[in-house]
Amino acid sequence: MMPLDHLRSQIDTIDEQLLTLLKQRSEVIDQISVLKGELGLPLHCPERERQIINNICSRNPTHYHQLDLVCIFRAVFNASLNLQLLKNTKQAG
Repeated sequence: MMPLDHLRSQIDTIDEQLLTLLKQRSEVIDQISVLKGELGLPLHCPERERQIINNICSRNPTHYHQLDLVCIFRAVFNASLNLQLLKNTKQAG
């Protein structure tokens, strides 16, 4: 078995990768926010969220329980919506 410090180091590396992916996602969210504004589309799209959740749950390759994955992605969706709202507020002001 690997020493605890080594395993924690692996977790730290994975966390950095998650942050990089979240940064990339936020950059795409910025672009989506602009496009939705230009097209007059609402920022919140529950149907799109359902599609993502259904896709993730149908192919869950992790050891996480499905409900936990849903909670994780709902938190990401909420943060993304907040990012869009903030961006639109700044553009309007």
